[in-house]
Amino acid sequence: MTTPHLDEALIERLIEDRIDARRARDFAKADSIRKALDGMGLVIIDGKDEETGALWTTWDVRSEADDEAGPKE
Repeated sequence: MTTPHLDEALIERLIEDRIDARRARDFAKADSIRKALDGMGLVIIDGKDEETGALWTTWDVRSEADDEAGPKE
């Protein structure tokens, strides 16, 4: 599987926008951004810092195994 060129600056900006939307409890906007990132072939991984409570998100390129497993709901 070849990986197309990814605009990492755009991805990071979208992730920050999504985190901001989650903080603002604008879940429709956060979901829309997640779908856009998914459409770029990315897997989004969310978490929360146990000490500070700060939200964090990281990403990776979706693998063929992820595609075969199907969407996680």
